[in-house]
Amino acid sequence: MLNRIQNSALFTTDSGLLVLRIGLAIVFIVSGWMKVSNMHSTVGFFASIGFNAFWAYLASAVEFLGGIAVLLGVFTRISAALLVVVMIVAIYVVHAQATMIMTPLSVGFSALALMCAGAGKYALRK
Repeated sequence: MLNRIQNSALFTTDSGLLVLRIGLAIVFIVSGWMKVSNMHSTVGFFASIGFNAFWAYLASAVEFLGGIAVLLGVFTRISAALLVVVMIVAIYVVHAQATMIMTPLSVGFSALALMCAGAGKYALRK
């Protein structure tokens, strides 16, 4: 059974990167949309943790547009690198005191994997 899976044309590095891109994109598009669609609250939250409105707008745009870029496979490495930075800041500033650090950590490492590997074969732009 394992040999059949390993030799299948469906289970390739490129299909794995596509699945990774889709999953990561969903997380960032949804998170970014929640920020973008309620910027007043987003700016307020960022202010409460010591960041001005510029950073709220920047993080929201990076999450939303970066998620779309990752999904489409356009400028994947650049987008993933920006998403890694967002996740590092989120881990350090927001989640450092929380017990729920595993989600941002795993999302950050997923973005790092895409930054290293690229979009794969199934992308609009390599």
